[in-house]
Amino acid sequence: MKVEKMENVTILLVIFMVQFMVQPGKAIINCGEVEHALAPCISYLTQDVQPYPACCNGVRKLKGMALTATDQRSLCICLRNAAKRYSNIKEDAIQTLPYKCGIKLDFPISSTFNCQW
Repeated sequence: MKVEKMENVTILLVIFMVQFMVQPGKAIINCGEVEHALAPCISYLTQDVQPYPACCNGVRKLKGMALTATDQRSLCICLRNAAKRYSNIKEDAIQTLPYKCGIKLDFPISSTFNCQW
């Protein structure tokens, strides 16, 4: 019985420590997640079509990831680098994507934008 109580106390202590180690509101932008979120947008970015709902959901997800100025810069860099890798992406489509989805980002999406504002 005492061993069981000691295990419970240990588990609670670990949970307590983890909660203090995590900093709320501090997101970590992963460029792989950014590209995955925008994968449904490829047809819009390369052809003359409207963005699909899955594409706009991806843009909405990205907006939710960028909670701080640091997050926004990181997201901007991921987006800029992803845009540079695809030669057939239309620059005007990149820039109008948030607008077409009815989502306001705090920075433009572009393959040439300086994300170090």
